[in-house]
Amino acid sequence: MTVQPTTDSLAEWLRGQQARHPGLALRLQLAQGLRDAVVSGVLTPGQRLPATRALAGQLGVARNTLVAVYAQLEAEGFVVAGHGSGTYVRRVVQDRLCEASAAVLPEGPVARPRLSRRGQSYRNDPIHEFWVERPFCPGGFTDELFPQQVWNQLHMQALRRPDASLLRTGATGGAPALRTAIARHVRATRGVRCEPEQVVLTDGTAQSLALVGRLLCDPNDDVIVENPCYWGARRALEHQGLKLRPVDVDEAGAPVPTAAAAGARLAYLTPSHQFPTGAVMPFARRLHWLACARAAGMLLLEDDYDSEFRYAGAPVPSLQGLDAETGGGDHVVYLGSFSKTMFPGIRLAFMVVPASLAPVFSAAATDYDRDGDQLLQGVMARFLEEGHYAAHVHRLREAFGRRREVLVQALHAHVPELSRADSALRLTGGARGVHLSFSLPAGVDDRAVATACARRGVTVIPQSAYCVGPPRSGLVLSYAGVREADIEALVRTISPVLRSAAR
Repeated sequence: MTVQPTTDSLAEWLRGQQARHPGLALRLQLAQGLRDAVVSGVLTPGQRLPATRALAGQLGVARNTLVAVYAQLEAEGFVVAGHGSGTYVRRVVQDRLCEASAAVLPEGPVARPRLSRRGQSYRNDPIHEFWVERPFCPGGFTDELFPQQVWNQLHMQALRRPDASLLRTGATGGAPALRTAIARHVRATRGVRCEPEQVVLTDGTAQSLALVGRLLCDPNDDVIVENPCYWGARRALEHQGLKLRPVDVDEAGAPVPTAAAAGARLAYLTPSHQFPTGAVMPFARRLHWLACARAAGMLLLEDDYDSEFRYAGAPVPSLQGLDAETGGGDHVVYLGSFSKTMFPGIRLAFMVVPASLAPVFSAAATDYDRDGDQLLQGVMARFLEEGHYAAHVHRLREAFGRRREVLVQALHAHVPELSRADSALRLTGGARGVHLSFSLPAGVDDRAVATACARRGVTVIPQSAYCVGPPRSGLVLSYAGVREADIEALVRTISPVLRSAAR
């Protein structure tokens, strides 16, 4: 026969245990005290706990507090509540705890887990030193430009659906409605030639690139990349065990390395707005890349990450559209993302793959990374289909165009060296995208310049942090997350640093 602890003795035990956990809230103190009573044997299996009203009176706490504590312990498996007969300590929990406490760890030196070479390389990457969410940091977002009310309404309408379709696994390759809407959008805006079946949804460009690497490459295969190169793309390709062959970009983007392309499986390009230099690849060079890819059996990865934001000049056709018009459309994978046009946390991107590869890419996207957020995909489909996306991008284009103009004017006003024809400090790239790039004079340490700007509360990213091959000295300033009214004052803050670098 079990001995039931008195209410007084258990209350005294719990008061002593409360003193051991002074930083916890009262309910957490009581719950931990009862757990300790079970573990230490003060409460043994089969014993009945005092009634919550009596124990609460002894402790001077509200009865509801003890009711909640008992319910929590029951959910955790420490006690079981009988129907009208009280609450009892569970034997199974006590047995398991006793077995665990009886185990003896072997003596000897303790070895801690350590990072792999790949993990160390990631940790030591210089981009982490400079990427701080402050004005002019890439990836910024200003919430007043986003149609939050419309977005919320679409979500609420989707959640009111009477069936459970949003809780099930999605279709292979992504929600059909969103794939259809994306295919229609890129056909109209970028001249991409595709059917909805060629659109494959992913969580981001890095995931898209990882999927390409898994399906089309083996470890140590060669991949051509731009130098400097988007950090996320470089890391995604490296982590597939691929060898990067950097090609130095010029004012027309990445030139075609005829000799080097012979053995490369892939080439990663940002032809519409090279990241980070801002160069735009002209029509003739695009055709040259396509000819090279066809001759070498190489696939071009066209990252069209911010082509929506063009403020002057005629649009340049996508590589994918040119490939479909001039050949079979088999040598380009078009990469798109909504993180620049919607909001950074959306985690929704897409690929347009050659028709011959569409079935395996759709299946692999589902098998490797599982289905995406069905609610998000459904809402994004309606956002596109009902015209909200086109209207939103139009507003963004106008706002970002104004920000870019204010930024350029402020830079020329406060850094007059930019206006000198013989200055080595100059802006690069055209009137596109959401960032400006500087080239710095030879010999200037762009990381030291970025550090000096950081001390003044402004983030600029040194171009050398994006380099895969020979470093180049430059700076990247993103204005997507900076309000127009704040730009001039921010430029004035860092202008002494930039003027010093120019000299």
